[in-house]
Amino acid sequence: MSIFSKMESPEYLPRKGRDSEEEGDGPVSGISGFRYNPPLALPDPYGVPPFDRRLLARMKWALLATLLFSVSTPFTKIFADRYPPLFLSALLYAGSVFGASVGILPFLGLAPKSPGEFLGKGGISRTSRWALAGSILIGGVAAPVLLMVGLSGARASQGSLLMNAEGIFTVLIAGFFFRERLTPRLIAGTILGGTGCALLSWKGSGQAGLWALPFLGAALLWALDSNILRYLSGINPLALTVWKGVGSSLLLFLLAFSLESVPRLTSDLLSVLLTGAVGYGISLVFFLRSIRLIGVSRTGAWFSFSPFLGALLSLLFLHEPVPGIFPVSFGILMVAAVLLQEKIPGTSAKETISG
Repeated sequence: MSIFSKMESPEYLPRKGRDSEEEGDGPVSGISGFRYNPPLALPDPYGVPPFDRRLLARMKWALLATLLFSVSTPFTKIFADRYPPLFLSALLYAGSVFGASVGILPFLGLAPKSPGEFLGKGGISRTSRWALAGSILIGGVAAPVLLMVGLSGARASQGSLLMNAEGIFTVLIAGFFFRERLTPRLIAGTILGGTGCALLSWKGSGQAGLWALPFLGAALLWALDSNILRYLSGINPLALTVWKGVGSSLLLFLLAFSLESVPRLTSDLLSVLLTGAVGYGISLVFFLRSIRLIGVSRTGAWFSFSPFLGALLSLLFLHEPVPGIFPVSFGILMVAAVLLQEKIPGTSAKETISG
């Protein structure tokens, strides 16, 4: 869910040395909002000298971010069966703001340097204002609502796996609308990913593939959000994430109370807020902390496998049945996820994204 912010401003890049790397230049994920295209085909915890145990130890932040985000999937499914989508999305985003606020702790090194920077007193250009508004509407309102709609009528394991379509849409949007050159490997990953999503959509359920439409819609919108966010590179990533969460949750609450029959608050309230805080807020903080320590590429490479872990955790916790096509689609999409992490030649590292 696209509340994660890209962190490419100089003060957030890892220190140069043997424990840092250059960030990727390829398409970005709306879930994480980062370019995560390492030159390695797989997350590479061993791509450093054997004696450099510090970098291996710092991998824990990326692993924790991936785990916390993935764990939220089965819990979100439970709540999606109980609450209307607008109201549930509003609660999750409100919780994410509280969770992300722990990022202001000094030892994490993520907070803006001054209150003025956090409040945006330095001024935001008209282009950035329009981009932020579009990001809130597309990635903070429409996309999560579609995801909640999908989870309310489908298995969480299949829905989580189908969210790999976001990477495919991101590549296509970057290539066709932003003229980023696509390599044969990226094209192969896109075709393979599309095949895996199609198999899962049409063969994974008896609903003629209609169950997959909300997930595909959410993936498309978050992919669009990822490309829109390239216009917000000048804003502190943590501050931008908090403000985006605040704006999204307020708008969602307004829509929920206007359009839905909002249920009475029950004991689930704290549980939903906690899911948003841990799965989307604290996970974000760990993600950004990992960026500071090991770089964009390695952090994003680990996080790109969160849909697979979310699917497995849903099978484990929710005891969902496994259709015969599920393992086949799982394998195909895993290979596609690896292929889609290649650098795109001809793109500039100066093109940044915050979300």
